[in-house]
Amino acid sequence: MNDGSLVVPDGGRLFCVPINPALAQASSDLLRAFREHTNRAVELPAGAVPGGVWAKEAETLNAMPEGPERDARWHLHHLLVDACRLIWAHTLDHVRALEHDLMMSPPPVWSPLTLCRATLEGAAFVGYLCNPAVSVGQRVARAASLRVKEAQNQSGAAAVLGPEEQAAAVRDIAEAEQLVTAAGAAQQVNRRGRLTGYTVDGESAPLDHSISAEIKAFLPPWSTSSYPLVSGAAHGRPWMIARGRSADGSWAGEAATVLAALITVMGALEAGVDAWGVYLGRDVSAVLVAMEEVRMSFLTDSFGLAYALS
Repeated sequence: MNDGSLVVPDGGRLFCVPINPALAQASSDLLRAFREHTNRAVELPAGAVPGGVWAKEAETLNAMPEGPERDARWHLHHLLVDACRLIWAHTLDHVRALEHDLMMSPPPVWSPLTLCRATLEGAAFVGYLCNPAVSVGQRVARAASLRVKEAQNQSGAAAVLGPEEQAAAVRDIAEAEQLVTAAGAAQQVNRRGRLTGYTVDGESAPLDHSISAEIKAFLPPWSTSSYPLVSGAAHGRPWMIARGRSADGSWAGEAATVLAALITVMGALEAGVDAWGVYLGRDVSAVLVAMEEVRMSFLTDSFGLAYALS
């Protein structure tokens, strides 16, 4: 039972101690709270909220002459919101997995960083697709590239599934290309003639967007320092893996790993919810305030939790 006393090794780096049950439980509870708060924001519907970015883009699209181009752009515009909802579901599923991962016995070693990487990239992808600062042309260009790239990805997977899936994938690529062409999206190609992206109204978006290139700009300043550790664990880099080896050769999960994962998840979800709310024109301020309160409360207690005797 935790008696509230602290054990801090002399000369050691902070939080480089084994994960204890008190820290694991508090961390899992924190993640659950963040997941539930994020769900509140994600469930908000898109719609014509005065002053919202989504509504302003709807006005721009509606002002276009009626015809196939306007219809195609509306299709891509809706597709982008639907894609974001799918990505949110995937992101929060990994948060839920991390909640349970931290409660394992013996405690996890590297998996918290791998799971939080999926959460981070999902939230950052939402931030990229619904970035409220970009123009409607850029938004449609991003949606066009997304539609074609996903059709290509599906085609690659279909190659191992059988002839029916392959035929369906071929049709989907054709439909995707037909849609973006109807929307007035111009192809971008490299010197080898390979498709690299689309341009709409002078705004270009790459076909294969690199989420990792925008991580630092996406995350709040207090959440960026853990990304190198997260990336190292997700890619199985030996320099990172070796950190989990104890002096006796055994493997042990550290409190520092848990804190790195939590800081990453909290920053990703707060930034993603903020961008999502501004884009839809929905007030998510109460959710963000609740997230900050939970975060600050946990961080205040984190030192005692990590070093408490069990």
